[in-house]
Amino acid sequence: MRIAPPGWLPDARTRPEALIREARRRQRRRWLAVGVAVAGVLAGVAGVAAGVARHPPGRPGPRSHPRSQVAVRQAAAPLPIPRSIGTTLLMWPVGYPAFGPGGGPPVYVDDLSTGRLTQSQQPAISAGDFQPLLAQVGRWLVYVGDGVNAIRDDLTGRPRVLGPTPFFAPAAAPGRVWLFQVQHGMQGPIRAWTVALSGGPPGQPVTLPAGANLPAVRGTDTGLLLQVPQGLALWNPGSAPRILPSSPDFPDGFDATARLVAYGTGCTSQTTAPDAPQDPDAGYDACKVLRVLDVVTGKLISFPAPPGTAGWVPGGFNLVSAISPDDQMIAAYAAIRSQRAGQVRLYVMRITGPSRRAMPVPSSAAYLFARTAWSANDTWLLYQGPGGHLWAYQVASGQTRASSTPCCQYTVMTAVPSPSG
Repeated sequence: MRIAPPGWLPDARTRPEALIREARRRQRRRWLAVGVAVAGVLAGVAGVAAGVARHPPGRPGPRSHPRSQVAVRQAAAPLPIPRSIGTTLLMWPVGYPAFGPGGGPPVYVDDLSTGRLTQSQQPAISAGDFQPLLAQVGRWLVYVGDGVNAIRDDLTGRPRVLGPTPFFAPAAAPGRVWLFQVQHGMQGPIRAWTVALSGGPPGQPVTLPAGANLPAVRGTDTGLLLQVPQGLALWNPGSAPRILPSSPDFPDGFDATARLVAYGTGCTSQTTAPDAPQDPDAGYDACKVLRVLDVVTGKLISFPAPPGTAGWVPGGFNLVSAISPDDQMIAAYAAIRSQRAGQVRLYVMRITGPSRRAMPVPSSAAYLFARTAWSANDTWLLYQGPGGHLWAYQVASGQTRASSTPCCQYTVMTAVPSPSG
């Protein structure tokens, strides 16, 4: 049954235009920057892949590639990540060249419960500027492969083909995803329908409102979150799209769940200096305020950029795991001055509770486009630590732990429950 949207959302006036229009200037710059970052990662990980063979049982030694390192003073190395974390981390892509006649590169599978790092050809993620390339939906991984595919999160069993289109988004209903298909070339209407990951007939197809663009973000408890000319909007079939407060742009998204949407406002475009250590002339946004909207209650929480920083740096919808799975916390990077250095520092905030303070994550300085993920039990934040290695931060205790796993300049990084946990 469709849930009616809350009254806090004003109606949007849509107008016809190309449905898959050329990306906005900032979005084009961001894709270019991400592509440069991925190319650098692939070159660096080629050496890591060789290190895997030299450092049994499969955990590589530290990377020396200058693009993945940040100088951080530290009194003593932290203890290893505890195996009780019960989490497996999937990171893609691995290896170089990125794509060849045999398909795309494999995935790092880091079982933090056993300390074993391996490579896997599943999920077989395809190339392309798709957003998302992979999403976690319950105990399934949904990804762009031969169309849209799904595989169990323990990577067992054969992948299932959900549809011929490469455009998808998680649905609010458990175990379902939205699929999107453009009709009559790039200018036609967008057809959308849901499918169940466990099988069964597809849902009734609907046509997105005129002016809507792909990629859509995801299904929420009060409608489908998508792009329209006026910004991000929630939409239900038969009604007009309703614009989110402050009319946020799609490129300034941080993360979204079925209940919460996190996005930046007051954002300005920045460019790194030509002599920046990583991604010269990379384009990115810095936002004055990070906002988290509860789509059910209409409550809007705002987090100003931490003092001394140049603003929050959006990680992108369906690209970064910013909101914890229990919807209690959010992690986000803020740009370190000067903005042209291309360096960021990670902060974590509580969405619920009395405190709204942005807490800096220890030893979290990194370069642009570093990924984050929350452990399967919500208690640890996984991020890039010194030397380009995986670190973990327990918010409740303030403890940090470390691993020699190369991290976190990947295109895809997601955490799932560990089979051995």
